[in-house]
Amino acid sequence: MAEFTVILYRDDARAAALTAEESERAWAAHSGFHRHCADQGWEIVATRALGAAARARSLRSDGRAGVVVTDGPYAETAEQVAGFYLVARTTLDALTEAVSALVLNGETAEIRPTERFEDGVPVNGADALTAS
Repeated sequence: MAEFTVILYRDDARAAALTAEESERAWAAHSGFHRHCADQGWEIVATRALGAAARARSLRSDGRAGVVVTDGPYAETAEQVAGFYLVARTTLDALTEAVSALVLNGETAEIRPTERFEDGVPVNGADALTAS
């Protein structure tokens, strides 16, 4: 069993335009995901929702050992990172099936293996996507 980070994406404008029914359905899906994880014995190590991308601050290299700081999202796209789950003790296939319930209002989810480091050496992340 491995540990994965589920990265959730949303279009902030679309999220703001959801009806009350759509929002309630989304919250119910997330509550159901929490229950499913608990029922399966998967540990949700951490989870957070992120504020609107318009309130973000981006930092990137200027290519000359300096930093460029920009208010607002860096990505030139409507879809931005909305939050994440860090889930342990599961498999990619099982988690993929569970996460599919979270993308009901046009959202996108990405699942990546989480790499842990011991004494500066990565352990148990590289093979996670091929392990079932």
